[in-house]
Amino acid sequence: MGTVPLLETDSGEYLAESNAILAFLAEGTPYMPADGMPRAQVTRWLMFEQRYIQTSISRLRYWTLTGKLGEFAREVATARALGNRALDVLDGELGKRPFIAGDSYTIADISIFAYSHVAADAEFDLSARANLTAWFDRVRAEPGFKGEVVPYSTDPYSAQKLPFAV
Repeated sequence: MGTVPLLETDSGEYLAESNAILAFLAEGTPYMPADGMPRAQVTRWLMFEQRYIQTSISRLRYWTLTGKLGEFAREVATARALGNRALDVLDGELGKRPFIAGDSYTIADISIFAYSHVAADAEFDLSARANLTAWFDRVRAEPGFKGEVVPYSTDPYSAQKLPFAV
């Protein structure tokens, strides 16, 4: 599919899709529980990110920052409603526990943080979502956190017309 990111392992194998890469890299670490319900909860939230965050916030942010919003005018309202619903769910869930899948920081937090913390770039209002914004601070406080967000403008193809409608 030509997707980014793409991981090349030391053995020369390739793995696409960010959540698959996260799961592969987290195996055997505290970022991915070893078994049972804790592992299933991490997987659940990785799927939530793919289904709801990627199809709404990620899209709207990309379209907004690359000047493509008008190309997708018919999809904007649906994506915005879905994104707001996803952010509301996250805010509610994060009022129950410190991290999205439980009491500890996992790859589910890494995955969901990636686009949710920049949702304002797509004109989502985060100000009334106090649990979510407090979680952003908890994620930023994790050891090794790198906060750099690379702008789409560094990709010479980002402003070009997409070859097909999404």
